[in-house]
Amino acid sequence: MAWGTRWSAAAGALFIAVVVAGCELDDSDDSNGSTATTEPSDWWKCPTRLGGGWNFGRIPYGCDVEEFGDAEVVRTDFSPYIFDDEVADRSGERSRYVDELYGYLKEGAADYLSSRREASAEEVEAWRHAVYATAHQETFWTHYRKGSEENDRMLTMIRGDHGHGHGLMQIDDRWHTEAIENGKGWHLDENLTYALDIYYREWQQAPDEWCVGSPTNWKERARAAYSAYNGGPTQHCRWTDPNDTWAQNDQGYLEKYEQRTWLDYVSN
Repeated sequence: MAWGTRWSAAAGALFIAVVVAGCELDDSDDSNGSTATTEPSDWWKCPTRLGGGWNFGRIPYGCDVEEFGDAEVVRTDFSPYIFDDEVADRSGERSRYVDELYGYLKEGAADYLSSRREASAEEVEAWRHAVYATAHQETFWTHYRKGSEENDRMLTMIRGDHGHGHGLMQIDDRWHTEAIENGKGWHLDENLTYALDIYYREWQQAPDEWCVGSPTNWKERARAAYSAYNGGPTQHCRWTDPNDTWAQNDQGYLEKYEQRTWLDYVSN
């Protein structure tokens, strides 16, 4: 399927989010639109959880894809974006995985923005950078993972925040229950599109906030968009308050935005 089709099809409605915060890196790589009347429980539809390590591709916890979607679709359509725990050379597998996902995010982010409006080349690059950093902060670029033989090679999708955050950019099932039930969590294309709908709304609003000096102050704009993505649509300037309850999230985002450590694994 062409990228233009994949991204323009879902670029309509915008949503308000409260999304799980990302986690800080640990180099020890061991093994709002809900219509529901009842908030999903912790670890909703996740009877078995796959552990992991705090690094790209395999943060905990993985939950069986089949609980929400079609594992065969994942294997057929998204095989390059599955981190395989059975590969003996885990660092090599991480490099392969991040390299593949980098291309996916690079093209997907640009196509998404072009589906919304015409943007300068400078903004496209700034937008991509902001999306890379958001995906890093939320999940260390983790979405699909296949367990080892010990785990019966279970094909999983990342779940965070006691299971409430679904997938790469962490769609929260307490605020987006209907969307999760309709596949916006497990399906990689739909997950990213849905998340970018939210982030794009905040990216557009950010230049009107007092904490963003100009529309082309890309770092301030990205930080403001992330604060609102993570904390809600009134929180664009949360990143300026070091005493805010969630200040560590904004600081973590800044570190990832500046350090760009995903590039350590990108070959081209």
